Amino acid sequence: MRVARYLAPGAHAPAVGIITGTTVAEISAAGDDLGALLLLNRSEIERLHHSADVYRDLDSLRLLPPVGRPGKLLMLAANYHPTDVSNEVDLDVETPQFFIKPSTALLAHDEAIPHNPIVGEQVEEIELGAVIGRPGKNISRQDAFDHIFGFTIVNDVSARSLRFSDQRSNPDRVHWFDWLNGKWLDGYCPVGPWIVPTEYFGDPDTGNLKLTTKINGEVRIDSNTNRMIHPVANQIAYISTLCTLEPGDIISTGVALAASGADESFLQYGDVVEGEIEGIGTLRNTVGKLA
Repeated sequence: MRVARYLAPGAHAPAVGIITGTTVAEISAAGDDLGALLLLNRSEIERLHHSADVYRDLDSLRLLPPVGRPGKLLMLAANYHPTDVSNEVDLDVETPQFFIKPSTALLAHDEAIPHNPIVGEQVEEIELGAVIGRPGKNISRQDAFDHIFGFTIVNDVSARSLRFSDQRSNPDRVHWFDWLNGKWLDGYCPVGPWIVPTEYFGDPDTGNLKLTTKINGEVRIDSNTNRMIHPVANQIAYISTLCTLEPGDIISTGVALAASGADESFLQYGDVVEGEIEGIGTLRNTVGKLA
């Protein structure tokens, strides 16, 4: 069972539906975003599914970002070992390294990634995304999954260089801010194609889920969630010590690395980027023309 936002043929506003197979049961009470649905458990979602009176074919719909107005897009940097051979990391000492993207970066499945003229090079970063359901502050690791509504796929598209003057002062500081600002551009956060509720998905911290990135059909990264350094539960606990997590917040849990740990190939116009995570599906976007 999956939950999605979409535009139906001839519709003027988004709708929310529950997907089984290729059939979508439209949840009219949800309006145009997930809202209170994010607080429901498995049995309550199934009751909504069985009470629907409008059914649509999945292939007829234009999918939208599964959360329309997330309060926070929280992105984790550098969180995977490149291979199954893990380096020793003291998780009682080390902390996850998070940054935030603006909601204007959201992009839907099958939409074109803008190729902005200020960008020199850009790369894809396919990541597992956790969508917050029940709000919380100072959440324990043991209770973390009680606050996750479900899981989706996120592409943390990133500009590796911005076309600003190389004469700017304090180059080290400028480089850091360029790295950060290169993640903020409109359309630089594709999310989707849907959300799989936690009770249908399981625990990625123990699930050893396959994570694959393809460019134009060629496998670029072949990894697994068992290579995560900071598990999802640790991430929830850490973030919630800093700020309150609210329904619809999306936590992107870090990009998997190529086996070398460093290889990157820059995206070109027309490239088709596919991120596949076992148990969710495939998020697909094409690199568009100059904005």
